[in-house]
Amino acid sequence: MARARAAMPVPRTRFGAVARPDRAPMVTYSVIGICVVMYLLQWLTGGVVTERLWYAPLHTSSWAFEPWRMLTSALLHSPSSAMHIFFNMVALWLFGRVVEPAVGAWRYGLLLLLSAFGGSVAVLFLTPATTPTVGASGAVFGLFGAMFILLRSSGAQTGGLLVLIAINVAVSLLVPNISWQGHLGGLLTGLLCALVIARVPRGPHRSLWQGLGLAAIAAALVVLTGIGVPLVSPL
Repeated sequence: MARARAAMPVPRTRFGAVARPDRAPMVTYSVIGICVVMYLLQWLTGGVVTERLWYAPLHTSSWAFEPWRMLTSALLHSPSSAMHIFFNMVALWLFGRVVEPAVGAWRYGLLLLLSAFGGSVAVLFLTPATTPTVGASGAVFGLFGAMFILLRSSGAQTGGLLVLIAINVAVSLLVPNISWQGHLGGLLTGLLCALVIARVPRGPHRSLWQGLGLAAIAAALVVLTGIGVPLVSPL
């Protein structure tokens, strides 16, 4: 009689993702591609796309309720500054290629999405009602925060990353026309998302609990948005 061959366990990373070292970080590359295409459309339409998709707190108010802008604004960048999209895409490329394989595509995609959302929620509460905001910086700062948690969970050194975060925070506060509010919201949301991903104990239902934790963060952001809606005044 032939012996039944035991199924080989699927190799996984520390954070529950299937280990695929030879697989390209497709979510990272896709987001970069979408942002570049949207930037070209902003130029070609003479600002029409920008005005249709940017976000200001007034867009989540009883006067102009268009909450989808809280996410679409993260795909836009300032047409007057090529350095805006350049730095964001370089940061996304550098950090995304590390974080995405470590946590897996779906966790990483939710991390970016929720960080962008969290950045817009901070803009809702901390920015004048009619001030427009664009950029993937909320998602990028979310990556900074996530990278810090993942490194700490792995026992790696975080000193260099903390210096990088401090420099970016200082630039956000000191340079005019930069939304420090969006950066702050994205950073805090990325930290929370990474804590959920890293701290859920290993086990057969780990992915489920990670997903529920990220869903809870999404729900909290929705609730905060609802709280902020009646606070917005067009004046």
